Amino acid sequence: MTEVFPSEEKTEPFTPEELHQRLLHDSIHLDEVGDAHYDSVPLDNLVVDQDHHRQNIRILVRPLTQSRSVSPGNDNCQWLALSAEFADPQQPRYRVLAVTQTSKDINFSIRIPQGQGEDEVRPPLWCELYYDPASDSLILWNKSDVPVALARTSHPNHTGANFDQELVPGATKELSPGTWRISVGIPVLDFRILEKRPATLQASIDNPEPSIVRSPIGRNSSGKRSFSLDDNEQDNGVVEKRLRADDSQNADKDGVIIFLGPKDEPLIFPLPNAAKTKEVSIANGHALLEIQKDETAAIPGAGELDQYLLTKRHQIATTGASSVFTAEHSNVPEGVITVKVLKTRAPDADMRPQDTHRNVIRQADIWLREYQSQEDLKHESIVKLYGGDARYLSLYMEHIDGKDLAARGVWRETSTDQFIGDRTDAIRILRDISGALHYVHSKRRIHNDIKPANILYSRDRGAVLCDFGLSTRIVDPATNGGTPFYVPPEFIGQKLRGAASDVWALGITMLYVLRKIAFPDARGRQGHPKQLYWMIADLNRKPAAHSTRGSSAVAQMQQWLGEVYDARAKLNPRDKMEFLVLQMLTPNPNQRITMAKVRNEVLKDKDIVTHR
Repeated sequence: MTEVFPSEEKTEPFTPEELHQRLLHDSIHLDEVGDAHYDSVPLDNLVVDQDHHRQNIRILVRPLTQSRSVSPGNDNCQWLALSAEFADPQQPRYRVLAVTQTSKDINFSIRIPQGQGEDEVRPPLWCELYYDPASDSLILWNKSDVPVALARTSHPNHTGANFDQELVPGATKELSPGTWRISVGIPVLDFRILEKRPATLQASIDNPEPSIVRSPIGRNSSGKRSFSLDDNEQDNGVVEKRLRADDSQNADKDGVIIFLGPKDEPLIFPLPNAAKTKEVSIANGHALLEIQKDETAAIPGAGELDQYLLTKRHQIATTGASSVFTAEHSNVPEGVITVKVLKTRAPDADMRPQDTHRNVIRQADIWLREYQSQEDLKHESIVKLYGGDARYLSLYMEHIDGKDLAARGVWRETSTDQFIGDRTDAIRILRDISGALHYVHSKRRIHNDIKPANILYSRDRGAVLCDFGLSTRIVDPATNGGTPFYVPPEFIGQKLRGAASDVWALGITMLYVLRKIAFPDARGRQGHPKQLYWMIADLNRKPAAHSTRGSSAVAQMQQWLGEVYDARAKLNPRDKMEFLVLQMLTPNPNQRITMAKVRNEVLKDKDIVTHR
């Protein structure tokens, strides 16, 4: 596997403040109806049968308030009547709300309005439960304005220690499977976290040493993978290895039996050469990050869209934030696709638990933004999105046979950081990306991270815009996300970003493509003779709220803008193409040229092509 660790292509994610403003709509609400449930059988004792497990049910919810019941806020919730374990058949069933995780769900929200009545006085409650793609755990985020009490109420013999703690507003906590109780002065809600259905990896028997990581991703620093199991692993069921090539009961079925769990029936996926295939079930971990070249991951699901086979082909790049590789997807007939998987487990073993929790939340939010921003974009110069899976924070996209404009040795000279292409390449890039951005802006959206690394290019296909993880609507507040070198001058002090900010960022990119400046991001590299790097969020911090780092950010950006203006002044206004770039870098956003006008000028003016 080829590993690439870029030292300068760094995009700032959304800040905690921006994440705090996010309200996802997959939620439950408590209404003014229903009876008390204090005397109900513990949630741990309720039986979840095979049919329920196959629906990918992850949470069981029960209200504890005296005058409220739970009503679902979306289609992924359903009321179930479950029996208690070892209960008399004549005993009544117990009504709980079952929450299913589909390929579109990154979290689940619990919102309870302020208590009413003499017997119940308490403030409103708002908690988010984020699914962790790398484990069976959930991350609870207290978004209430008051502290909440969180207690683990599972039986003593249940896996995991009991827990009872107050979580202040904004605090997070990783919750393992079992039953938990939320209280705000009084007990409000019980919920039980269920284990997710594990995916399996399949590898050809012809390969004598296929391998697999047995620990959750990010917690095994060696990266080595092996099929060998020690006694503890066999006892604990960390990895189940099943070889069914000679299973006489299934000899007539051209497929591989995928064992999904101790209570599940086998699920048949047809595969070629099934008799030469090994299967490995991962009870915990991230299958799409553990999969190796030519291995196949079988992803289970409640419906046809949520279950599929993914066969990895070639690794494209891997960083601390994501892994990108080519693959074949059983539901995508176009052939080879590009897979992007966002990572939630950082390689830094010393990272604080709160930072790990925030990383899960941030990456999930970026995945949702990129998926929602791109799912309805249909343009020849925008990478096509086939789908995605929130359970793994994965995106399945059109495979572009071309490298990004920041790729060393392809479009960027390794020693000088200068663009390698010629004027014809520059014309094609400007034409294609101006068309793509005009289309995006017509949809009332902003990309927010235009830069060479997010433009794929080949002379056969042309330029293609990708990575919509920081995209926002034009009506949304300006974001602190992005890459500092491409942020427009109007962001300082005014915090203005809009369609004009994408125009500015493309103007900076075109200075690089026209060889007027070296690759901007390289300036952030440690050891660079003219190193510059600042945090976008520091540009607008109030003096009383920041350290010297904030003023330093403004000073560094102003130094960078001075260099941009120097390069802009050297553009030839008689060269039609350079004149367009000059207008894209107009300091006043109200006077800056639009993408619609750039696109029209490039398409209609032959002088742009012929001028030297």
